[in-house]
Order: sequence, then C-alpha cells, then structure tokens
Amino acid sequence: MQRNRTPSLRRRLFWVIGGTLALVWAVAAAWIFVSLRAEVNGVLDAKLAESAHMVQNLWDGSAPPESGLESALEAREGEGLTEGLACQVWSLDGQLLSRSDGAPENPLSRIPQGFSDVTAQGVGWRVFAAEAGDGAPRVLVGERQALRDGLANRIAAGLAVPFLLALPALGLAIVFAVRRGLAPLQAATERVERLDTDSLEPLEDGQSAPREVAPLLGAINRLLGRLRETLARERRFLADAAHQLRTPLAALKTQAQVARGAPDAEARERALDQVVRGTDRADRLVRQLLTLARFDEDTEHPGQSLELDGVVEDAVGAVRRDQGLAAEAIELHVPAAPVRVQGDAAALEEMVRNLVENAVQYGGKDGPVTVRLEAEPLRITVTDRGPGLPEEERERVLERFYRPAGSPGSGSGLGLSVAARVAALHGGRLRLEANPEGAGLVAVVELAAQPADG
Repeated sequence: MQRNRTPSLRRRLFWVIGGTLALVWAVAAAWIFVSLRAEVNGVLDAKLAESAHMVQNLWDGSAPPESGLESALEAREGEGLTEGLACQVWSLDGQLLSRSDGAPENPLSRIPQGFSDVTAQGVGWRVFAAEAGDGAPRVLVGERQALRDGLANRIAAGLAVPFLLALPALGLAIVFAVRRGLAPLQAATERVERLDTDSLEPLEDGQSAPREVAPLLGAINRLLGRLRETLARERRFLADAAHQLRTPLAALKTQAQVARGAPDAEARERALDQVVRGTDRADRLVRQLLTLARFDEDTEHPGQSLELDGVVEDAVGAVRRDQGLAAEAIELHVPAAPVRVQGDAAALEEMVRNLVENAVQYGGKDGPVTVRLEAEPLRITVTDRGPGLPEEERERVLERFYRPAGSPGSGSGLGLSVAARVAALHGGRLRLEANPEGAGLVAVVELAAQPADG
C-alpha cells in the first residue's frame, strides 16, 4: 500500500523549527562542554602549581620532607583526588631528592618551568614544574590525564543531562505551538469545506485574522465574490432566456398548428411564412442572449490589431443580406485610408450590426440609414430618420429587455444593450442623440482605443 506523501505544512514547520532549535541546542551544548572543560582544567592547573609551590615552601633542605609532600598533595580538595597525583623533588645537579608514592623515578618533565603534557610509564600526565631558586629545589607535580578528563566529563555530563531531558519537552512545546499557530488556517479550511453554491458568504473579517493568514482569507473572499457574481449572471441569463424564449416558441407552435390545420394552400403558406419569420426572430434572440452572456464574462477586449473599416463594412453587408435590403437603404461612409485599432473583430461587428438592425427596424421606413466611421476622433455613428426617442427614454433603452411603449416590430430589447457592453469593453461609450438634421435618432459609439501602429 502506497503511503500518503501529501506535503504537510504542520510537519514541515515542526521539522524546520525543531531542527533549527536542535542545531542551536547542540552548538550551545558543545560550546558549554568545551568551555567547562577549559574551566575545569584551568582550576586543576592552578591546584597543580599551588601544590608545587607548597612543597618548595615546606622544603628546608635538611631531610626529605615526606610529610611535606603528603601535606601539599592532600591540600587538593575533593575526595580521591590525590590518587592520581605524583610529586618529585630534584636538586640543582639533577639528583632525585624525594618523590611521592606512585611517582616514577625518572623526571616527569624536562622543561625548567611551567606546564607540560607528558607520557611516563605508558601513562599520560599533566605536569607543572616549579623552578629551583633561593635554596628551594626543583619540584615537579603531575596529575594523571585520565583522572582530569574523567572529572571534566562527569561535570559536563551533569550539565548535559538536563539538556537531553529538555529535548522531548521542547518537541512537545513545538508541536503545541505549531498547532495553535495553524489554528486559523484549520478554521478557514473548515469554513471553506462548509461552503456551497447557496452559501458563498465571505469568511471571517481579515482584520481579526493573523497578519499571515489575512491575505489568504482576503484572496478567498475575493474569489467567493467573483463566484457570486458569476452564479448571479448565470441565474439571470437562464431566467432571461426562459422568459424571452417562451413567447417566440409559443408563437411558432401556434403558427405550426395553423399551418397543419389550414383549409387551403394559401393559408398554409401564410402560416409557414410566419413560422419562418418567428424562427428568424428566435434565432436572433438566442444569438443576442449568447453574445450578451459571453460579453458579461469579459472584462476587456483582446488586444488584436484589426481594420475597423472592414469590420463596419462586413456588419452592414450582413444586415443587407439578412433583411434583403437594397444598397441604397443603408448608406455607408468610411475613410479612404484603413482605420487600424486594437480590439475584438467579432464583438465590434456584432455591435455595429445591432445598431444598424435597430436603426432599420425603427427608422428605416422613413429614409435611408446612414453609417459613418470617423478616424479622428475615433467613432462610429448610425443615423436613422424615424420617429426618434424622447430624451428621458434614451438612457433606459440601453437597459436589457427594455422597449418603449408602442415600439414597432417584435424585438427583444437586447440589441442596444449588447452594443453598449461591447463599447464599454473597448474603453468606449454608446450614447443616443437626436438627429440634428431633422427627425430620427443618432447612435454614437466613441472608442477610446487609439489607432494601432502599422
């Protein structure tokens, strides 16, 4: 069975913190051990020198001061410390005047004065030599190195034991601290797990969360906000689609039933013509709904270089073909030089097409519709010669599914909304104005996008 190798932040923090503290702990323990050994050796060296000088002071030159040697060595504090000590008294001419029990007959050290580490009879010694002078002989006092090391090690071990016993307690403290420190993340995880599409409320206020957790909670809250907006748009789209499609589908069904029950061929043809027109209207409605839903998801237009004059010509040509209009029904004016911009060709064509279709539907019977593209300033105008709109209605018709009372035709009220959304995605704005040359309405799209280079 394969083990779970999912990375754990808690385990990683434990090992990082625990490893770091263990390393620091080991370095501190090593430093204390070395320092302690140096201190112990310093104290023992001082005792060696003190013993040597004491023997010199006790020596009167008349007889070997056996009692003096013993007294000097016994002055070393601590039970059993004299067992590893040795003392030698040498004359100026190199004769051994006296030595303690266990001391070798050969000189412990050849240096005239000071400390040295020697090996005598296979045993390591730490020796202090007191130089002869003023009638005092040369005195050598040595201590077995093993005894010194054992004493230093016992003292160091006595301090190391608490260090070792504290390590498990330190590990438990780290586990507790990491668990408490990650508690806000655990709480946020549990809160996120309880979320569903019906409850996308923000998590706890970022100000009450720890500083390190607050950015994560803020990012989650922003994501939840975007999800709420997306779900709201989807629900609104489904509701709008269901509402708007219900009428044309019902009309199609009615006309189909009329065609099936028509008493003669002429009535049946009229009913079938109504079915075709109804299908065209439903197709246009579905296209506009899908276009609007797609544009609602976008926040800006793609950065693609295109010729805007070609886009406008394609949109006008599509309207002429779909509605069977003559060329003179829609007058098109574009600059002689290409107008290059950054934008989405399909979206811009949909925008122009909706504006032209709207103008043809509501004002095309009263005269030609004029479509004009200007490079400086960059804008598109679509002018009809219909009844126009009161000033108070010009903003409302940009809303979705709004149609003024008494509007001719069977539109859905989406064309201008789609055009306004496309203009906004391209950094521009759609506004409706009265025709300065007489009756009718002018749709003006001012695009903020600058002409693209070459």
